[in-house]
Amino acid sequence: MNDKHIGVNEIFNIYKKYIKNILSITFVAFSLSIIYSIFATPLYKSYISIYPQNNENTLMPPSMIGVESLVSTLGFNVPGNIANGFNIPDILNSRKLKKAIVLEEWGSKNNNKVNLIQSWKIDKPGILSFIFKKNNISEEYFQNIAIEKLTSRMTVYQHESGMITISILMEDEIIAANIVNFISDWIQNYISKEMTFKAIKDRKFIEEQLNKAKDDLFLSEERFSEFQRNYSIADGNPEVMLQKGRLIRNIEVNQQVYIILRQQYELNKIEELKERPVINVLDVGDIATEKSRPLRMLIIFGASLITFILSGFLMYCYDGIYRDIH
Repeated sequence: MNDKHIGVNEIFNIYKKYIKNILSITFVAFSLSIIYSIFATPLYKSYISIYPQNNENTLMPPSMIGVESLVSTLGFNVPGNIANGFNIPDILNSRKLKKAIVLEEWGSKNNNKVNLIQSWKIDKPGILSFIFKKNNISEEYFQNIAIEKLTSRMTVYQHESGMITISILMEDEIIAANIVNFISDWIQNYISKEMTFKAIKDRKFIEEQLNKAKDDLFLSEERFSEFQRNYSIADGNPEVMLQKGRLIRNIEVNQQVYIILRQQYELNKIEELKERPVINVLDVGDIATEKSRPLRMLIIFGASLITFILSGFLMYCYDGIYRDIH
């Protein structure tokens, strides 16, 4: 080990000199990896592929296209644009969805209905709880553990095309398929309810503004009617003509605001009552026919290769120390 650089010949000599030790260590790792791959709990993978629905504003009439930006500026949600405010990957990673999955009762291959806490036996007292006497553990504690485990089993990937793939690994292939299909239905229901809630909220707000605009229009018309009763149409007084122009302009402005709000109000009423898809499901979750994990060949080959390399390094260090001592 006096040389600063390790040559290929020196590495070859180390492996040649301690080949029995290296092979013995590698064989132990090889055997342990086989035992692990045999007795490790098999996991089954199921997935779905979804596309967010492009909710274009199909309800906007041609007369409203020019005022769409004005409506948005006033703080109203233009119908058809409500769904675009939802980020589906964020919803998929939300605790609310994962809690719903954990607490839902799933049909399994044993024909038993169990939630994930029961399926994973998280609520069963273990060795640590016995040692530390954790008997009075709340239900929320079990839920948190189940949610963390579900997070490690669940994968969300968004492709560049916009397609989203959700996959999950479970010990029961039927539960895995049921969960991913539940996710697509849950997202659809959640966003639909939120869209309906927003539509109702916007409709009520627009209704208030519409009533105010109606009162303003009525008031401006009454003022103009009173003005015409007090002044002759043929009166050429500049001040009278200026006042008349202002009154007419107020009527036109209030009328335009009223028309816009009325159109928006009617559109929101339709939006409130209708149902529209928010996602397109391309691939539904099928029941897996083969195990996804553990990857036995990869585990055995990887463990053997890594152990073979590390044991050679270990023998190199041992040989250097042995030579330095002697």
